[in-house]
Amino acid sequence: MVNNNTYYTKGDVMKKNRKIPVVLDPEEIKAIKEAPNARYRSGARDKAIINLVLNTGLRVDEVINLKLENIDLKNKVVTLDHAKNDSFGNIVFNSDEVVRLIRNWLSVRPKSEWLFCTITKKKKIADKGITKPGGKLSRHNLTGMIKQRAKRAGITKTIGFHTLRHTYATWLYINSHDIENVRQQLRHKSITSTTIYTQTAWQFEGHKALNGFQL
Repeated sequence: MVNNNTYYTKGDVMKKNRKIPVVLDPEEIKAIKEAPNARYRSGARDKAIINLVLNTGLRVDEVINLKLENIDLKNKVVTLDHAKNDSFGNIVFNSDEVVRLIRNWLSVRPKSEWLFCTITKKKKIADKGITKPGGKLSRHNLTGMIKQRAKRAGITKTIGFHTLRHTYATWLYINSHDIENVRQQLRHKSITSTTIYTQTAWQFEGHKALNGFQL
């Protein structure tokens, strides 16, 4: 590591440096999870998405392409077969709260082939044709949603949808200290892509690891 924002993978002297990702701390995680109001359909959907991603590390395209048959709520397993080349296989999660929130969303979800969908009322929009509930969400929809919910939660960091994935990976590593487990859950082909989370974890573990050392 050469500064607070730059990270080099092992043996990568000639490779382009990677910036350390932004990660949410425990208070920020709690705040963004609580930001959507589940009494509204948009809130029920957004709350389910945020909690699911914070417990699985799903990418935005993976969330957009999820169908009901891709998630097994009984066994807490998400099956992927779409989006990026490495978006396949099974992802597990342990949260009963995620199950509850998805079931709550399903109880108010418009008819749709997608697990998470639009809830806009049917109407005609100039140059866009007719919009209707149950449509496929876009990257723009979800990126805007996260920024809006973060602002409402009082989070001042500059974040995007992928911040939830970085947050999941960082805290999974802190919990297990097993980088291979993190790689498996994130579905990285190379462990090199995953080792950056040993660096994002240090901001939360560093003081404890130093055990009071100072000069």
